[in-house]
Amino acid sequence: MKTHFLKYLLITGIVASTYGCADLDVKNLNEPDTDRVLATPGDLIGLAGGALRVWSNGIQEFSGVGLAMCTMADQNTCSWGNAAMKDLSSEPRAGFNNNITYAYAYVNRTYWSNSYKSNSAVVDVLKKIEEGTVINSAEETEMIKAWSYFVQGVVHGYLGLIFDKANIIDETTDLTTLEYSGYKEVAAAGIAFLDKAIATIDGTTPFVLPDGFIRGYNLTSAQLRQLASSYAARIMALTPRNKADNDALDWGKILAYANDGIDWEYAPDMDDAQWIDNLKGYGVYPGWVRVDHRILNLMQHNYPSRWPDDNLSWNTIDGNDPGPATPDDLRIADFEYLPNNNFRPERGFYHFSHYRYSRYDDWLTTWQGPAPQFRVWENELLKAEAMVHNGDISGATAILNDASGARKVRGGLEDVSPANAEEALEIIFYERDVELMLTQGGTGFFDMRRRDMLQKGTILHFPVPAAELEIVGAEWYTISGAPDGENISNGMWKGYDGLTSPPN
Repeated sequence: MKTHFLKYLLITGIVASTYGCADLDVKNLNEPDTDRVLATPGDLIGLAGGALRVWSNGIQEFSGVGLAMCTMADQNTCSWGNAAMKDLSSEPRAGFNNNITYAYAYVNRTYWSNSYKSNSAVVDVLKKIEEGTVINSAEETEMIKAWSYFVQGVVHGYLGLIFDKANIIDETTDLTTLEYSGYKEVAAAGIAFLDKAIATIDGTTPFVLPDGFIRGYNLTSAQLRQLASSYAARIMALTPRNKADNDALDWGKILAYANDGIDWEYAPDMDDAQWIDNLKGYGVYPGWVRVDHRILNLMQHNYPSRWPDDNLSWNTIDGNDPGPATPDDLRIADFEYLPNNNFRPERGFYHFSHYRYSRYDDWLTTWQGPAPQFRVWENELLKAEAMVHNGDISGATAILNDASGARKVRGGLEDVSPANAEEALEIIFYERDVELMLTQGGTGFFDMRRRDMLQKGTILHFPVPAAELEIVGAEWYTISGAPDGENISNGMWKGYDGLTSPPN
C-alpha cells in the first residue's frame, strides 16, 4: 500500500512549536532531510517532548470525535450540527458519512491525523537511537526511549478504541508495504508499546521528564510507569465492541495493570494555545452541550430518562414538568438545572434536557488550567470492575465504600452491599457515568459500547478517514447498515422508568 507523510512539516512543526530552539535551516523544503532536522540531542528531545501534546489535543479537540461520542452515548445531548453531534445522535441512528465532501468529515480525520503525527515523531526519534545516536548520555537515551514507547502506546491504543482498523507503525515498519490491521490488533499493539515503556523504565536509572513533555508536570520515572499502567488497564477494558467480548477479557491482567496504576490525578495544564481541551470547554459552554436525561435518571430513578417527543413544555404522564432532580448523590451540584431549552424542536425533542454539566464552569473564564484526563477514581473503578469479573465482589465493594473515594467524598453516599456481580457492576458503571464525564474523549461511549447499551443503529467505531483512503489509494468505505453488534450497535439502554431510547 502506498504511503504519504509530510515528514519535514511534521518534524519542524512539533519541534519549533514546543521548544523553539532547534536549528531548522533546511535549504529545500520539498526534499525533507530527517538527518538535518534531527541533527542534535536537543532536536530529538524536542521532537519526542512535543509528541504527547499533539495526541492529547487530537482526542480533546473540538473538531475531533470526542463531542460526537458524548452524544452518541446518550451521556450528553445536543441538536447543533457542529462536530457531527446532531448527525450521529439523531433518532433513529444512522451510519457515518465517510465522504471527503461531508461537512463534518474532519471529525474522524482530526484524530487520525494527530495520532500519526504524534507517532511519527517518536518513531523518528527511536530510529535515530537504534542507529546508535546517544542523547546526551546512556541514561537520558533510555528516558527518551521509555517516553517514546509510552506515546506509541496511548496513540495505538486509542486508534484501536476509535477506528475499525488502523496502521501499526514503529521504528522497524517498512512504510512501502504498510497494511491496515483490525482494531483488536491495533489496541493490542498499544498495550505492547506500553509494556515496552514499563520494561524500559524498570531497566534504567530513575529519571525526571523535562519541562514541556506534559505541561504542568515533571513526572518521575515511577509516575510515568504508573500512568502507562493505568492507560494499559483503560485501553484493555474499553476495547470491546460488545458485552460478550467484554466479559471474555483477561480481567486478571487488567487488575494487575490497575494495581500498578496512578494514585495521583493526571490533569495536564492547558494554556488554550499549545495544550487545549475543547471537550471540556464546549462540553459545558452555555447553549451548547447538555446532559442527557439518562444520566439524571441514573441519579434519581423516578426522574424521566428522556424528554417526550411531542411537546416544548414538559408533558409527562401526569402532565407536570418534573422540575429539578433531587437525588441523594451530592454530585447533583455538578449539574445545573435550566427550566428552558434553546435547541431546535424540529430536530427532535429527544435532544432536549433540563440540565447542563457545570463542574468545569471555572474553565469558561480562560479555557486554561489543569484539565483532568485520568482521575484516580477511574483507576480504582477499573480495579473494582476487574475484581468483580474475577469473582471478588467483596474486594470491589471495599473500593466502592472507601471513605477516600469519590463516591463518598464527593457523593456523600451510603455504603453499598451488592448481592451479586450484576449489582456490583451497576454501581461501578453509575460511578463512571457520573464522575468521569468529559474527562478523556470517548470514555462514556466506550463504556456504553462494551455493555451493549448504545442505541440500536449507533456506529461502534469510525472508518478510516476518506481523505486518508484517497491518499493511499485504498478502497473507499463507510460504516453503516444493519445492526450486527460488531460495527453497528444491536443493543439498547433502558431507564429505571422503563423508557428506552428511542421508544419501543
